Amino acid sequence: PASVSVIIEHFLPPETIEALGSDAKKLQEIGEMRRAGTGQTGIGHNSAATADDSIRGDFIHWLDETAISPAQQQYLQRMEELRVSLNQSFFLGLFERESHFAIYPPGAVYKKHLDQFQDNSHRQVSCVLYLNQHWQHEDGGQLRLYLDGENPTPYFDTEPIGGTMIAFLSGRFWH
Repeated sequence: PASVSVIIEHFLPPETIEALGSDAKKLQEIGEMRRAGTGQTGIGHNSAATADDSIRGDFIHWLDETAISPAQQQYLQRMEELRVSLNQSFFLGLFERESHFAIYPPGAVYKKHLDQFQDNSHRQVSCVLYLNQHWQHEDGGQLRLYLDGENPTPYFDTEPIGGTMIAFLSGRFWH
């Protein structure tokens, strides 16, 4: 629903989504993906976090704008356009962005959380762009946004279909 989030299908062309998915898989194959953690002592890839598979089981790689593929450049350019548009439309004061790949192995979880830290309001908007090729409902992996704080209902699920982007307020929506 628009009052909760913005969902953009076909955020990038299919060939770019495929190239980004290949980039992530290659990073995983060469050991450049790291276990993700929770908590923070900094921002983005400069933060220290605790890894605990019972809370969060994905592997991530922060994008470094100085060493990226053409597909990653296209993605970051589109995200910059989105940042500028959000500032112009909603006066959010977004001055920077951070981006990473995340790979969730089968059965991996990420327990309910907010993306904005309690003592740090830097993260205003969270965006998730799905790179899944040939996703089927039985594969699972839907993103659930809780519409009433930490309460289990009501909620809204987004299917992780390649090319779909969902954006939501980082400090408001538990997911």
